[in-house]
Amino acid sequence: MTPLRGSETVRISEAGTVQFPMVRHAQEVGWTPLGPRAALEKRGGEAGTILRDELEGALRRFNPWLGEGALRSVVERLEALPPTIEGNREMLSWLRGERSWYDENGERHERVRLVDFDSPAENTLQVSWEWSVRPSGRKASRADVMFLVNGLPVAIVEHKNPRDRDAIEKGLTQLRRYEEVTPELLASAQLFNVTHLLEYWYGVTWNLSRRFAARWKERPDESYRFALQSFFEPTEFLRTLRDWILFYVEDGETRKSVLRQHQRQAAETIVERCADPTRRRGLIWHTQGSGKTFTLLTAARLILADPGKRFGKPTVLVVVDRTELEGQLRGWVERLLGEMQQQDIAVARAESIEDLRGLLRRDRRGLILSMIHKFERMEKDANRREDIFVFMDEAHRSVAGDLGNYLVGALPNATVIGFTGTPIAKTEYGRGTFKIFGAEDERGYLHKYSIVESIEDGTTLRIRHTMAGSELTVPGERLDREFFDLADAEGVTDIEELNRVLDHASGLSAFLTADDRVERVAAFVAHHFRENVEPLGYKAFLVGVNREACARYKRALDRLLPPEWSAPIYHESANDVVSRPLVAEYQLSGEQEAEARSRFRKEGEDPKILIVTDKLLTGFDAPILYCMYLDKPMRDHVLLQAIARVNRPYVDATGRSKSTGLIVDFVGVLRELKKALRFDSDDLSGAIEDLDLLHRDFAAKINRAASDWLAPDGEGGGLDEQLERIVYRRFLDEDERERFFEAYRELENLYEILSPAPELRDWIETYGRLAALCDAVRNAYSKTVRYDLELGNKTTQLVREAVGMAGTGFAVRSVDFDLETLRELRGESGTGERKVIDLVRGLRQEVADRPELEPVLLPLKERAEAVLDHLEAKQTTSLAALERLERIAGEKAEEIRALEASGLSPRAFAVRWEFRDDAALGEAGVTGEKLGAEIEDLLTRFPNAAESAEEARRLRAALYRPLLEVAAPKRAELVARIHAMLLGGDPPTPPDPPAPPSPPARPDLSSESDGAS
Repeated sequence: MTPLRGSETVRISEAGTVQFPMVRHAQEVGWTPLGPRAALEKRGGEAGTILRDELEGALRRFNPWLGEGALRSVVERLEALPPTIEGNREMLSWLRGERSWYDENGERHERVRLVDFDSPAENTLQVSWEWSVRPSGRKASRADVMFLVNGLPVAIVEHKNPRDRDAIEKGLTQLRRYEEVTPELLASAQLFNVTHLLEYWYGVTWNLSRRFAARWKERPDESYRFALQSFFEPTEFLRTLRDWILFYVEDGETRKSVLRQHQRQAAETIVERCADPTRRRGLIWHTQGSGKTFTLLTAARLILADPGKRFGKPTVLVVVDRTELEGQLRGWVERLLGEMQQQDIAVARAESIEDLRGLLRRDRRGLILSMIHKFERMEKDANRREDIFVFMDEAHRSVAGDLGNYLVGALPNATVIGFTGTPIAKTEYGRGTFKIFGAEDERGYLHKYSIVESIEDGTTLRIRHTMAGSELTVPGERLDREFFDLADAEGVTDIEELNRVLDHASGLSAFLTADDRVERVAAFVAHHFRENVEPLGYKAFLVGVNREACARYKRALDRLLPPEWSAPIYHESANDVVSRPLVAEYQLSGEQEAEARSRFRKEGEDPKILIVTDKLLTGFDAPILYCMYLDKPMRDHVLLQAIARVNRPYVDATGRSKSTGLIVDFVGVLRELKKALRFDSDDLSGAIEDLDLLHRDFAAKINRAASDWLAPDGEGGGLDEQLERIVYRRFLDEDERERFFEAYRELENLYEILSPAPELRDWIETYGRLAALCDAVRNAYSKTVRYDLELGNKTTQLVREAVGMAGTGFAVRSVDFDLETLRELRGESGTGERKVIDLVRGLRQEVADRPELEPVLLPLKERAEAVLDHLEAKQTTSLAALERLERIAGEKAEEIRALEASGLSPRAFAVRWEFRDDAALGEAGVTGEKLGAEIEDLLTRFPNAAESAEEARRLRAALYRPLLEVAAPKRAELVARIHAMLLGGDPPTPPDPPAPPSPPARPDLSSESDGAS
């Protein structure tokens, strides 16, 4: 198997269409192909993961001070790193040149360089394929393609067939399997790609959820070749390794992330603005949930660790809001700051107002982290240096009071970059945000990443909203009078200002916290959560108007749901024991609150509902959060930040993705979106929609599906007979199956979101029949024997309850694959296609149930599968297919009888049977009986060859002895084939390709040709 060249043509397959073009395209931009056999030799066998000679060569080139003994010690240190996320983080630190070694001649520690990031051509860049790793005592795993820099694996690629419907998800599943079974394969690799020619996805190793994978996009019309070459272009790829990968801690666990393209572009734009002496302001407008804080801290690191030294010894002052610090900044940002310290970047935290003043007076260099309120009454001109760069998170808040004025007055010559997710241009504070931070840019901002863009990219999800019953919501006139008008007068930019507004709206708060209403809302929430949310495996927020409301909701919900399902989280006050005893009764300690936050993020753990009023409405990231019961009046910045808690993508343990976030509005603020969220229409269009749109969408889709797939075919018979013809005739065509599955998945997704709802009543029977049809088609054509039901939770329940529903009694059979059964089937009524599929399924079942016979049965199963493939492709008739299966069944009976008479183990017998008529063996005087006996002896001598690399090697060598009389070229081929049969592995590694032509010095990415035929 060599990379395809010239005008070779291939059928559609992952190797021919994706894997080999990838090697060729990478070669064009400067990567040297390294065949699997040569790679295996250079890394010392399947147990090795590093090309030691390449690594040692790079160490000598870049570190002439490093003695040979020290050099070998460095290599051994890298080889000994554990195959864990912590070991992977340590490897990245070595790649980035952040680790030191003692220089005995210079008598000091020196940074060790493994990579020349400034001159990519000075590095050895290689791409290999079929990269197999077999740790001692375990089975091998094989990556499709591996990219290496100076002998170290840095990027692993999984290819899938372009025709495969779930190709990308299957690629990610394969990578997750590597992490569990053969983590050594991912020990060094920092990035992964998953591709099937049509799309090109990337992410980081050790964080393999679909949620953390992103589609690479340089431009909308890019080809596979362009996407691949722009990702692996040496300068940009090395930049990704050096600048764009982050490790952090979340819920006590080390995590890993790679910045997406919008984050990279913003970070580079920030650095360029900070290097421009003529401009001192800038605004980064990235929507909620798009990774704004990672962008901010990465830009800070790029300035402070600037390899070009454009900034000298600068100070970067990161200013955050107190609420943000209590949210996400309290956890993983601490680890990011620690990572900066490992790069010799000085990091300081301003613990008080006086502490901040002292840091500025002493002219502290490096990173300073401060909260905005510490600038209260800061003196003018506290530091007049020009190389101070202020990064202000939640910039829209800084225009709401005097703190922003104190900051710019204290640092008059600093460059100030504002970061916001919600500028909301039509509000006073939105206009102020653009006026202060965006005045030097024509569009008002340095970089923008809108809600609509983030939804298109899959960074965030659409939000759907629906109103609770009118008897529970606030009357519109009252809401206008006591909230919207008051909020307009006072202005609201953060949760604290919102709470002050609501304190003045005492009548509205009394309405929302009335005991009778609390009980009715709690009953609604309990019922809705049980019926709509909990079956999906997701979780919810209940947002009360104040702390008293939260405590009352907790008390009410405990009577309706298990108490462990819910937890209230709100601020503590020393006066609560006296003035608010119910609030004090349900108050969690700091440790209990941290535990509740952590467990809420985890699938299958309690609590399932968090009851909040101010905490967690900003900065708290819990992708499993699906539904927000909103019972607190909000608008503009605060409303968007709050409801954005539900827009995070999430993939559960079964691989099912959350498709939307849901807001159930008990107040009425979302009745008129233009009043509640004063955005420009282009920035909000399609991002937040009424749930009624989904009901209309469901009705249109189910009508179309029923017409396409449930209409009678005109051949008569009962519903089950019609269903059989649909399953085994119409859906014999793979393209038709894919079209149906795609339409059904959209329909099921809508049903799972909407159910239960009275509007669905008229469609239940039709939907149940479509679900049963989907189940039957999946079962009929699934290549796995023990089929795992893939229907959604609510759909599964519907189908189970509808046993008597017309058309759902259809069952998929699994019959014995033998001559007697086959002849009985010939006399039965029913479609010939079904009989063929049932027989093949029966053989699959037998292979699964009798693993000891797998060496004998597997070749027969593969031939039977080929018959079915020809039938599905309409290259044969069902009658001809049955005749071919009858011949295979006859051979199976003959082979089983011969096995029982031979006295050999199935694996030794399989070799004897395979080569019983081999001409080369016959000419050498080697009979099938003699070969079988020799193989039986070798299996006894090497019982652990399938798990032990050493035993496998010795077995291969021993196989030459019984074949000594066979001609040399044929002998090597026979040894390789028999060795693969005995170990149950892949075919032998093909020879390596000829040496490739020299790559160009710099790639030309302008061509649109994909190069795959």
